[in-house]
Amino acid sequence: MMGKSRKERLPELSRLEREIMQVVWALGECSSSEVIAAHTREPALAATTIKTVLANLRKKGYVAVVPSTERGYRLRPTVAREQVARRSIRGLVADFFDGSPRHAVAYLLNDPDITAEDLEEIRRMVETRNKERE
Repeated sequence: MMGKSRKERLPELSRLEREIMQVVWALGECSSSEVIAAHTREPALAATTIKTVLANLRKKGYVAVVPSTERGYRLRPTVAREQVARRSIRGLVADFFDGSPRHAVAYLLNDPDITAEDLEEIRRMVETRNKERE
């Protein structure tokens, strides 16, 4: 089962841990060598750095060791990407927008990089959400 109960809240992830988790989520069950090969950041991280981050993710409960018939071991994510994203976004809203999703959305809507296509898609999403609530 992916995820933990609210009482067993996992520790926060650092930026580097989130970066490595993105690779683990994309790969699913994987070896540390596969994570190293799939990590594409420039400049590249040292293999030992990635292995250290993976060990920290194991300690924090974000990845688990899976028995392997191959030499070594394999890892799998224990927490869904969506769960971590939801918690991160809630934290961002709490920290920067006084806990107000409305203020966060207003900030994003006023971003100079937002396109007309983005705004139209957001409008459709709001309409759909409003219809679901009726």
